[in-house]
Amino acid sequence: MVVHKPPRQLVVPAPGRTGRTVVDDVTAQLGNRVFAVHRLDEDVTGVFVLATHESAREPLEQMFRGHRAERLYLALLSRAPSPPAGRIESKLREEPSGLVRSVEGGSGQKAITEYRTLKRVGHHTLVECRLLTGRRNQIRVHMADLDCPIVGDRKYGFRSRGRTPFKRLLLHAYTVRFSHPITGEEVFVQAEPGEKELLP
Repeated sequence: MVVHKPPRQLVVPAPGRTGRTVVDDVTAQLGNRVFAVHRLDEDVTGVFVLATHESAREPLEQMFRGHRAERLYLALLSRAPSPPAGRIESKLREEPSGLVRSVEGGSGQKAITEYRTLKRVGHHTLVECRLLTGRRNQIRVHMADLDCPIVGDRKYGFRSRGRTPFKRLLLHAYTVRFSHPITGEEVFVQAEPGEKELLP
């Protein structure tokens, strides 16, 4: 199942957090348990894939771990990236604080993001990002590495600079494409962002 995830909702439970998760809500609506096979950050909106049966869970998890599902995201950046399109490749490592950073040498997970500028939106710039790997906070870190943090992403360097403050990260999972784990048929889902989801 592919659902359109709302902002400010966890996908699965997290330590010290309360409230209903996406998995809780969909399980209640269907009347049977569903399983998260990948992750979206709490404030990220858009397409999200769930397994509705145990038989589909492991094949889907392997598909996302193996980066065989194509995913596109829309991000509103605090400034225009230079160059306007490109490919970012780095090693990412999570610090004890939970912050993820690109590191030179040493241990880290390979992360690759392709991006292209779509248009200016007021003081900001809308870009499309394609994940070629799926590391934790990957797009957020890579956009910050370009000195273009995502609007609202204070964890990775966004500052409002006197303009109206943004209360959350403006990142939207736009499309997902993958092969159905049982039938093999192509599944393609696109979720246009609502104004409140992406635009300030």
